[in-house]
Amino acid sequence: MNRLLWSCAALFTLFVTVEALSCNTCAVDILGSCLINGVVNCTNTQDRCYTAVARFSADLLDIHERGCIEQSKCINSTGSILNVNYKITKTCCSGSNLCNAAVVPQRSLTAVLAAALVVVLSQWGL
Repeated sequence: MNRLLWSCAALFTLFVTVEALSCNTCAVDILGSCLINGVVNCTNTQDRCYTAVARFSADLLDIHERGCIEQSKCINSTGSILNVNYKITKTCCSGSNLCNAAVVPQRSLTAVLAAALVVVLSQWGL
């Protein structure tokens, strides 16, 4: 009888234990360079991996981001900041770990910021 109880407890544990989804992360990707990348285990409510791209109407830099997200938040959006329109496009996936594309190799933060500064200054005609 004792053995049967332990067997039932072990089976119950197998069904209750669910491994969290793992997603690639990139906090900010500018000019194809990921400033902070890695892999993260999603929370129980975050059931999707995503890749997001923010595009600005003034031909400014596109900003990319990767991580975990809830299904209900996997929507595209538009808006405006200081009279510059933007569109955020999110692509979501689920069912397998790291399904949101490979992480871009990390480059020097100084080089990326210098390149971003050059692009911004050239947009303003400075």
